[in-house]
Amino acid sequence: MSEFVERLKEYMEDAHMSGTDMAKTLGCSRVTVSNLLNGAHEPSTALLVKMAEYFNCSTDYLLGLTDYPESKSDGKTRHFSEQLRSCLKMSGKTEYRLQKDLSISRSLTYRWLSGKAIPTVDSLIALAKYFGCTVDYLLGREN
Repeated sequence: MSEFVERLKEYMEDAHMSGTDMAKTLGCSRVTVSNLLNGAHEPSTALLVKMAEYFNCSTDYLLGLTDYPESKSDGKTRHFSEQLRSCLKMSGKTEYRLQKDLSISRSLTYRWLSGKAIPTVDSLIALAKYFGCTVDYLLGREN
């Protein structure tokens, strides 16, 4: 997550934002921003998306998964459950295979596929690597 911390600090510095400003922008506490900047916590998926939207970059760039900040967002957002189903179909993988390969419980994949839960950032990264796609794709931010 050190790449994430560096990139977030860079964006905040370029925007002349303090931690308090960032907290207001994200709708979270100053302590949350402080913990993110110190690397004590990873962002929630919702905060990650808010940051990417605010800074007009990809979530993959913020996370250090790519060196290209450009977002390929088409302005339309699809739900994670739709994207996960699409990845399963395109890869020819079953829910069972996904669960076994990534050590994910049946109940969690059920919650993801039914739209009742969204993965943590760590899980999103693992899923993106598994399917060979971007985190932005999984989050429905790009085609």
